[in-house]
Amino acid sequence: MCYSKAPKMNNNDVMSDILLRLPLKDLVGCKCVCKWWNTLISDPIFKLNYSLRNPQYNISGFFLQKFLYLELHSKLLFFPCEGRVDAAPKPSLSFIEDDKGVCIQHSCNGLLICSSFRCGEEDRKYYICKPTTKQYFPLPNLECRTVFGISIAYDPNRSPHYKIVSICDSYLSKNHRQIKIYSPVTGSWKPSGKPFTVPDEDMLFNRGVFWNGSLHWIGMGNLALRFNPETELMLTMPMPPTQRKPGYFGESGGHLLLVEAYGPLTAGFNIMEMKADYSGWFVKYHLNLDQVARRCQAIERANRLSILHIVHNHIEDVDESFIVIHVPGEFVSFKLRDYSFMDLQTNNHVDSGLGLWYSWEGVYPYTNTFFYL
Repeated sequence: MCYSKAPKMNNNDVMSDILLRLPLKDLVGCKCVCKWWNTLISDPIFKLNYSLRNPQYNISGFFLQKFLYLELHSKLLFFPCEGRVDAAPKPSLSFIEDDKGVCIQHSCNGLLICSSFRCGEEDRKYYICKPTTKQYFPLPNLECRTVFGISIAYDPNRSPHYKIVSICDSYLSKNHRQIKIYSPVTGSWKPSGKPFTVPDEDMLFNRGVFWNGSLHWIGMGNLALRFNPETELMLTMPMPPTQRKPGYFGESGGHLLLVEAYGPLTAGFNIMEMKADYSGWFVKYHLNLDQVARRCQAIERANRLSILHIVHNHIEDVDESFIVIHVPGEFVSFKLRDYSFMDLQTNNHVDSGLGLWYSWEGVYPYTNTFFYL
């Protein structure tokens, strides 16, 4: 009779099996116990196994931020789009200790850049944080007069490390900008290249979008820029050759999306997508809001609306992409292929009586990736 022996487990396997069973909050604390545990928990394979074993932590959605008069912190809402509602982060940044209050500046794949709220640039502090674990880390001072925008570049599928890109003023002139990059490996900021010039038009450096390994910015005119933090190259990218106002600019599911407003969005609009080789934009969807309004009184009576978030989602061969819009007093979501309406789940109290108006510039997409600071 032949007996097969069970494979031996080494110490790493045994400890990894134990750590996989811990709640996320306890697991994060275990990173500080010793170098061995920190190495095990930081391993990409361990992170993948933990995510598969603990689907209760999987959540994606978006933060909605609004600034209220005399409030120390910005007003936050969180709307889940996929995953479990009870896994959603609490819509509060109060765990960051800053006596000037805190607001969100940028988001990327589960990480947030936050900053001091009610203060001048000379007193402003910046933080990298993960709201689901309430971890945060203050960044070194930028040593510049003006920060026009600060963005995270982080793709967990390519690298376990993030980088932070800041667009600062330059000593050369008011039209020059200097890029500075922060790396957690070095723990410091460094200038990237020489100062570059921007024309006399409003570039939305405060609304950087990370896609295809690069950060992207659009403006109110025909200029659009992209910057790769690995190669440290700044390049231009094409924009539709028309006078317009950005109605939405964002990324979802590996797609860079743009909506241009030539007039009131209530008349309908195109959702455009950038080609992977940056050769130009094409119309991904055309929305006829007359058809949507027939099914929704809030849209039918609205004299204005704003696009908050677009989710590009395919389940097998079925297009399940949807859009979230804001009309006075109400948030509405519907699928792009057939205009069928969807319930917006949230664990927040949404007070529609405040008369607040939200737009895509106050939206910060969030996916709870398995990352520790």
